[in-house]
Amino acid sequence: MGLSNIHICVMINSIKLIGLPSSPMIARIFLALSLLFPLIANAIIEFKQNSVIVDDEVEELLTGWINQLFKVAGLKDHTPKIYLIVNSEINAAATVGGVIMIQTGLIARCENASQLLGVLAHEVGHIAGGHVSRMDQAMTEAMIPAGTALILGGALALATGNPSLLAAGLYGSGHAFERSMLKYSRTQESSADQAAMKYLDTLGWGVTGMRDFFKIIDSKTALYAQQVSPYAMSHPMTSERIQAVQDHASATENQGPSAAIEANFQRLRGKVLGFFDPPETLLKQLSQKKLSAEGQQYAKAIAFYRLGRYQEAMAELDSLIRTTDSGWYYEMKGQILFDTGKINEAIDMLEKASKKRPQAKYLKVMLAHAILESKQPNKEARAKTLLQPITQKDPDNSFAWRLLAIAEGKSNNMGEASLAMAEEAFTKGDNDLAKSKVALAIKTLPKGSPSHQRALDLQRDINGGKDG
Repeated sequence: MGLSNIHICVMINSIKLIGLPSSPMIARIFLALSLLFPLIANAIIEFKQNSVIVDDEVEELLTGWINQLFKVAGLKDHTPKIYLIVNSEINAAATVGGVIMIQTGLIARCENASQLLGVLAHEVGHIAGGHVSRMDQAMTEAMIPAGTALILGGALALATGNPSLLAAGLYGSGHAFERSMLKYSRTQESSADQAAMKYLDTLGWGVTGMRDFFKIIDSKTALYAQQVSPYAMSHPMTSERIQAVQDHASATENQGPSAAIEANFQRLRGKVLGFFDPPETLLKQLSQKKLSAEGQQYAKAIAFYRLGRYQEAMAELDSLIRTTDSGWYYEMKGQILFDTGKINEAIDMLEKASKKRPQAKYLKVMLAHAILESKQPNKEARAKTLLQPITQKDPDNSFAWRLLAIAEGKSNNMGEASLAMAEEAFTKGDNDLAKSKVALAIKTLPKGSPSHQRALDLQRDINGGKDG
């Protein structure tokens, strides 16, 4: 029997929609982002613009590269947190706490690893330079008009159901913020460029990709630059930045990323194009995307999947597995088997993927979901073994809490089930539901047990630090 659309929406290749960090500043910046599940229309899987997405494969690659940049930048105590935003525009931004937002359009537009690494190095330059923390006073002033635009756009979108108004609120606020921060950004952008070139040289990655990426930006902004004074722009003139990077490249020995980094980037870009480009158009234009053979095949498999052409998608993935035996391709096969109702086969495939990628937490959530949907013995205990470590390490993973509640409920552990439901509701901001579920958990769980104590702690958190 086939699975419902909600299952497909929740589990698309272990891509999960999540809440944003609890920092008030970040919360305000991203108030207007639409955190919605993918939609299925006419059998084509689509994603809402400005959805915020996390993914094991994307996180592993980007975090690995950024960790190397953090190390050479002297940010050894920082842990990068990556947010992938569904937006076709070319953009990335660094915020407080080592958070880096990357729009899908950036990865799609970069033609090689060197270009993307140049952008990431620039953003790390902002973090290392303390540009975010030094903006605190100016940020407060700038967020007054920006916050107004966000709230207005969000309120209109909620009232009318029109997501385009939500996006208008987001971008309207961005322009207000940009104008207010104008006097701070020019020097800091140049400083971040200089820092980025130093990091790239130290790692042997070279700066030509950074130069080439600036040329891409220059081609997109040439008309705008001709019409507006350089002092009215929030960044240094792109031509000036290109020349600075070119001068640096000419004066230093230039290298490039390793073949392994390039291969990983091509696979990453293939995945992004496969999931976020219109699939029918992508299949027609794939040869023009300057992808590696593996990247093209990965993009093709995902495009076939989104179109519901599962046999063709599986054939491409089987070919990739014969060539590279990557855990990510087993994961994708497991997703397709799950979506077509072949639950036991999906479990086998996802277990293979998990053995190859033991640190992939969203993959484990997908596997737990498949196990709970099956008729296999001891399924609740197996699911709990997968989910409990994830909820401890990633307590904001609301879907993991939901699955854990189901597993506990089916095991007749009603106190634990109530506690898991309270945790899920709290992560989603539904305090009324969280209060009722945590009260039931406190009443049901054995007094003095670790779970009972956790329920009491959660109740205080829900009540803003006050006892029940």
